Amino acid sequence: MRPAIINTSNGKWAFEKLANILSEALWVEIQEKFCDINYTLCIEESENYNINNFIPINSIKIAADKRNIEKRFNQFSVARPKTFVVQDEKDVESILSEHFYIKWILKYPIGCGGINHRFIEKISQIPKGWPKPFLLQEFIELQIPEVYRLYCVDSEIFGFNARRFQDKNNKNPWVSHQGGAIYEYGESPEKEAQEVVKAALISTDLYNSFGVVDLLKNKTGKWYALEVGTDGIYNYVDREVGNQKLFDEINERLAKAFWKNIGNPPWGKTWKYRD
Repeated sequence: MRPAIINTSNGKWAFEKLANILSEALWVEIQEKFCDINYTLCIEESENYNINNFIPINSIKIAADKRNIEKRFNQFSVARPKTFVVQDEKDVESILSEHFYIKWILKYPIGCGGINHRFIEKISQIPKGWPKPFLLQEFIELQIPEVYRLYCVDSEIFGFNARRFQDKNNKNPWVSHQGGAIYEYGESPEKEAQEVVKAALISTDLYNSFGVVDLLKNKTGKWYALEVGTDGIYNYVDREVGNQKLFDEINERLAKAFWKNIGNPPWGKTWKYRD
């Protein structure tokens, strides 16, 4: 089988750094034409998606839209904050009225890093041209804003970390790396957190390839999945994790999983980066 890392089209510049990392880790060339097994990063929307891809193309599409994630989470009863996907302003108004005791977030469905998310108390706060259907999610208030993450490659969960702001007075609820939060290590994931992650990845069909889950823990200790992420077409998993051991572990696991159904890996008995 001929493997390839696919990075093409006008948007390939955004994936170029990751493509080079993956090429060294997987020992696979970056190409613009599909091969027998592919690690697809950037392609044109109009491309034929009927390809053999390491990460299922449908899962990449699901991970790119938080509304699709919510539909899967709902279908598989994944633990999450109270969430609604609704068609119009009238439905939003009904939810705000019925659940007046909840602080609601209007989430931008196709962004990442909390970009454009906002609190909402009335429908007049919905910006013109906001993507429909609307995605409303309960805001889980924490004393210190933080989001946890777990990784999964080939059905093995690992790499527990937390994103927090160095400035403990920063109460920004959108705790993203892009927004200045840093990754912190040293904590161990509770069994419930791992169970929520597994359910979230199975629901989006990422459990057997590669995915990450962002989580939070409420004041009573209950774990919730917020969303899933993966590599390809629309987004990619942040590799600037501030931890060389985790960075290498992600790459090694991906390399071994990618070559699992191809044949003998080109690095020999022990994985290493290609020179």
